[in-house]
Amino acid sequence: MASGCAQMVVTGAADVNKEAFGAKKKFAVASISSLKTFHGEQGLAQVFKNNDAIPGANTQPLINKLHPKIIQALGSSRNITLIPEAMVFASTGYKNATEDPRLIKLLFMSQEINVANNYKYISDAQKFAKLARDLNVDGVIGITTTFSITSGGGAFNINGLSFGKKSYSATATVSAIAYNANGDVIWKDSTTKEAEPGDTKAIVVLDTTGFTDTAFMKLHPSAVEIGGKAVDVLLARFDDTMAGKTVDRIQRVK
Repeated sequence: MASGCAQMVVTGAADVNKEAFGAKKKFAVASISSLKTFHGEQGLAQVFKNNDAIPGANTQPLINKLHPKIIQALGSSRNITLIPEAMVFASTGYKNATEDPRLIKLLFMSQEINVANNYKYISDAQKFAKLARDLNVDGVIGITTTFSITSGGGAFNINGLSFGKKSYSATATVSAIAYNANGDVIWKDSTTKEAEPGDTKAIVVLDTTGFTDTAFMKLHPSAVEIGGKAVDVLLARFDDTMAGKTVDRIQRVK
């Protein structure tokens, strides 16, 4: 991600099989998940703690609150007919679906996954495809979110002394993937949005903010709000692609 006034992120254009979607095409949401950790700068005392022991560092309440917005946004698209969640959860196919391990590999590390209310973590293409067949729909959708905190310094120097504030903003990256009954990817895209600063720490003479705890809980409301905005952007990109409009490969974060 580039720094500066207009932060940008390279995501590529939305990958959409236009023939797979349309007003009469039925879809089901199979998985809504997030990385378990609310990533961000931590205070010195927090670094040595398990993330589960840090108030607000677990994203479970965030993905639970974002979940209804995701369903609402998908259901409002003119190119998707979404079957009700209750129908998905009550189906024999979903009840019998084997959940994948709640882990995702990033580079050389594995990170735990949280799953939204009543959902299973599904990541395997063939499991998505089987669900599409079992539910008798044209495709199934998985949504994954990463919540993080972006910090920025507003310090300035006078005669060698540093003054100012360090700001903290919630950031959400939302990714979508959809498969048809054959296990082919028919939609893949992601977007990242950053909220306005939701917390600040004073810097006087020395940047001592590393010794104080990061207020993860304080940023929960803006994390959910910016996650909702990211979902809206994701669906707008999808609908624009379906309409034949050009979708940017480089997206503004703010």
